[in-house]
Parts: sequence; structure tokens; C-alpha cells
Amino acid sequence: MLKAWFRQTSGGTAMGFLQSVRFKIIAGFALILAPMVAFLIYNNLYATGIVRQQVSLHYDNSMEVQVSANDAILKATTDYLIQLGTNSDNDILLLKTLPIDSPDYTLAKLRMYNRFVMDTGYYNMVDTFFIYSKREQESFFATQLSQKSPELYQALADYSRKFASGNPGTQDERWDLIAIPGDYNYLIKTVDLGLDLYAGALVRTDTLNKVLSKLDVGEDGTAYIMDASGRVVTSGAVPDSQDESFRRTVLAMKEPYKTVRYKGKPLLVLTHPSEFSDLHYVIATSEMYILSNLPVFQKMLYLWIPLIVAGVLTGYLVFLQRFMFRPLVRLIRGMRKLGQGQFDVRLPVQAGGSEFSFMSSTFNQMAEQIESLKIDVYEERIRVQRAEYQHLQVQINPHFYMNSLNIIYNLAALKDFKSVQKLSLHLADYFRFLMHGNRTAVRLEEEIRHIGHYLEIQKLRYVDRLEYEIKVDPRHHGCEISPLLLQPFVENSIIHGFNKRVQDGTPFRIEVASEEDPEHPERYVRLFVRDNGPGLPPEMLESLNGGAYLDGSGEQHLGIWNILRRFRMLYGEDGGVYFGNGEPGGAVVEVKLPVNRAEALQEPAAAIESENEKEEIPFAYHARGGR
Repeated sequence: MLKAWFRQTSGGTAMGFLQSVRFKIIAGFALILAPMVAFLIYNNLYATGIVRQQVSLHYDNSMEVQVSANDAILKATTDYLIQLGTNSDNDILLLKTLPIDSPDYTLAKLRMYNRFVMDTGYYNMVDTFFIYSKREQESFFATQLSQKSPELYQALADYSRKFASGNPGTQDERWDLIAIPGDYNYLIKTVDLGLDLYAGALVRTDTLNKVLSKLDVGEDGTAYIMDASGRVVTSGAVPDSQDESFRRTVLAMKEPYKTVRYKGKPLLVLTHPSEFSDLHYVIATSEMYILSNLPVFQKMLYLWIPLIVAGVLTGYLVFLQRFMFRPLVRLIRGMRKLGQGQFDVRLPVQAGGSEFSFMSSTFNQMAEQIESLKIDVYEERIRVQRAEYQHLQVQINPHFYMNSLNIIYNLAALKDFKSVQKLSLHLADYFRFLMHGNRTAVRLEEEIRHIGHYLEIQKLRYVDRLEYEIKVDPRHHGCEISPLLLQPFVENSIIHGFNKRVQDGTPFRIEVASEEDPEHPERYVRLFVRDNGPGLPPEMLESLNGGAYLDGSGEQHLGIWNILRRFRMLYGEDGGVYFGNGEPGGAVVEVKLPVNRAEALQEPAAAIESENEKEEIPFAYHARGGR
């Protein structure tokens, strides 16, 4: 009871710890503290969520306003180019109708150039206006750049020729994206003015991104424009974390903004497509940077709440350790020692009327009472166990005596006096071994010799129908064994195996052998009793190896119950007796004999004789039975 109570209280196992007072107190405190901590964390997470949402709305509104403004400029520029072809503009008419070598044609080009210079000041987001003449196979343009690069001229000529060779009569409001080598990325729009004359405009993508690029998005954030394939078309720096794979993820977004976790970093991403081009405006910033302007929430969420919880929990545990756990552990240790048999243990009784002081004084009184009863109970238990052991040891089958006397009578009737003498000596030695019933252990050599006497007697009874072989390693002769531990198994082999065996003309064989345990040779010796009979039935094997015979009362198969009971009393849970059937057939009984209390005896290997020594008839240990 004491040991069981200690195992449940001390937390020796996981289930015991879950049922301990310590766990229940700490768990109860945690249940009270957990809702408070959860509320604080939820409150801070809710506040940060609101901040994140507001910042996202601010960025989204800024982006939407800027993208709408950019699209309005693109739309107005497209309308301006279309109006050049629809209005009755004299310069446009001259460019359409006059020969290209006419002086008026040149003056018209000059006037259009001046007009474009003035219009670039009005349409300040437009970098370049140009006119391309298919008859002349060249274009002239006005740009806000400080110099007219040959790359720009070539790009405009190539694009215009490509546009003119297509289907220029179809007009739409979409702008195309071109990249000029050594320059920047541009949006370009070309309009067919009629009579092989085309007007167009260029808008630099960096100009479209100028306002958004000035937003404060932190070191890990950026604002850029990408095309429909995810290629960045602005010249600003883009962090390495926002690679092509990240940009494809952004292109697949259905929402205007959301949090995207990429490479372990949560990023707030906003994206908005252009109405008149295949451009996508992107703003990406770190969520940590968004919350960096909220130091109170950050410190509460990541610093103060864990510190406060750790401080309160530490103080509570120190209080419990001093006023509850320490006396409880002292009481548990005392009960452990009491359960181990140290009945002289006493607990200090502190002054005061606390519950633990009362428990300590009660424990001391209980220990004194148990100590006063210890000797009487222990000695009485020894006497009962010894009496039970001796009773089990002397339970002998009386049929063997009757059969032996019948054999002697028949041999005497046949006047085979030599066999009568031989059988009488074997029977005398057999009985002499049984008369030493007060011993709890004998040498294995004595048990084997006793089995030899028994088999020799049975050999005289069955003659050529019985053979036996004893192959016990001489190194194991000195091991201690409970008397009559193996002999009943040999007897069962003859009673059941011999009588139930189908007679096929071959003799019934019994083998008694020993070998070292392969896993623990220093701890166990394995003893075997084998026969070539019909073997044990499956249901009987299941009952034997399942412990049903040991748990029963021995009303059936008394010999087996006797052996298992005595083995348990002498060796406890160490070692064991196992039953099975051999491969070719026949029953196999294995006794796993512990040698820790069965070391070789020091006296010579001789049988214990009575006062009157008698000559023994030897028998073969490693040969077939008989001589």
C-alpha cells in the first residue's frame, strides 16, 4: 500500500505525475492565468491587426489615386494624339499632302516640332511626342530629355515601321511597353493620322512610379512596376527576397492587398493593375516595419507580457515550493523509506497548527506502530512460507511406489535377483533424495542423479521401449536448484508422452540437457526436458505459457502447478519455465534457471548421503539410458 501510494504521489510515471497534487496545483494556477494572458495577447494582436489594416488601406488608397492619375494622363495623351488626325490642322494636312522635298513640308515639320515642345510642358508625364512619315521612312520627335540619343531615334523608327506594316486602322487605348537599349523602359502609343502619317508618344515607367517610390516602406520594402510576366520595368532597387518567384505570387493575387509570407518573412503586399497597359504597380513592405512605429504594442506583445507571466509564475512556484511542496516531498520521501523497510525514519514536526505538521506527527506515530509489529509479522510470514514450501515439496504421486513394488515382485517371481538388487538400490537412492525434504535448494548434479535413478527404474519396467539421454554440462553441476524441479517433467513425459504415443516400433526417447543462456550467460542456465511423444495440445500450451496453471489452485495437473508455485516462491520473477513443442515433434520444457543465487557450491560434487553410506550404481550422463 505504501509503495503504491508513493508511486501515485511522487510522479514516478507520467500518469502518476498527472494525478499528483503538484501537477493539480500548478495546472489550476495555469488555468486561472491562461485566460488573462490570452486576453492580453488577443488585445495586442487585435490592435496590431487594426494598425496593419489601416496602414494597408492608406497604402492602397495612395496607390489607387496614383494609378488612376497615371491612367488619366495616358488616356488624355491618347485623346490628344487622336485629335491630331481628326482636326483640320493645316500643318498635319501639309505633312499628309505635300511632297517631302517641298519647303512648305519642311516648315510644317518645324511648326509641329515646336508645338510638341510646348505640349511636353503641358503633358509633363510624357517624355516624347513624335510623328512618323511612311513616305519619308523616318520620324521627327520632341523630347524632354537633354539630348536626342540615336538609340531613341532608332527605337521610334523601328516601332513605327512595325506599326505601319501592321493594321494601323484599328485604334484602341492600350499602350505598349518597349525597352530602349542603354536607356529606360517606356510606354508607347501610336495613332494612325491617315495618308501614311502616324503620331505617337512615349512615357517613361520611372515617371509613372515617381510618387509611389517616395513612400516610406522601410529597408526591406520597395515600390516598383512590373509587366504581365513579372519582369521589373522600373529602375529602382528591388530586394533579393522579392525575386521572380515572389513576383509571380503577387501576379496571382486576387485581393488588392494581403500578407504574403515568403522565405520566412511576412510582407504586406499591395498591387494594382493599369487600365491602359499591361503594367502592375506593386508596393511591398515588412510587417515588422509597419509595427515599428508602435513600440508600446511591440513591447507589450513580445517583452512585457512574457516577463510579467514569468515573474508571476516564478513567485507563485517559489511560494508553493517553500510552504507546500517541500513538506510534501519530505513526507513522500519518508513514506518511500517506510515502504522500503526503513521503519526507523521520522519526520521533523514544525511548530504551529498547519496541516503538514499534523501529517508529520501522524506519520511518525504510524511508523512507530509499524516498527513494533515488523518482527512478529516478518517471522510469521517466514514460518508460513517455509511450511507451504515443504508441503509443496513432498506432494508425490503414490502410483510410482506401487508400480515399483510390482516390478520388484515380478522380478523376484522370475528369480532375476540381479535386477531386483539393482532396482532396490535405485529405489533406495530415489527415496533417500525425497527424505531430504527440508532443503530449499540442492545442487543440479543431485537433481540429475535423482532423475537418473527414476529413469533407470522406468527402464527396468519398459526395457527396450524406453531410452533416455542426459547431456548436462559438468560446469553446471554446482548450480543450485529447487529439489524435484525437473523430475516431475520427466515423469510427465513418461505418463503422458509415452502412453499417448503411437507405437511405430521405435523406442520412446527422453533427453535432459543444459546450455548457457545466449544473451546472459553469467545470469542464467537453460535446462531442457525433451521427448519424442505427441507433444502438448495447443490449448494446453496457451494455458501453460499464459499463467493459467500458476494462477489456479492445482486441482488439475498438480505436478505442473507444484513446480511453477515453488519456482515463483524461490526465484520470484527472475527466470521462468516455458513450454513448447519441438520441430520434429514431442514436448519441450525449458527452465531458465537464475544463477545469481545459485553459484557453484564449494563442497565436492558428491551426493548427500544418510548416516549409512550405500554404494550407488552409476549411470551414463552423456549416453543412452542403461548400460
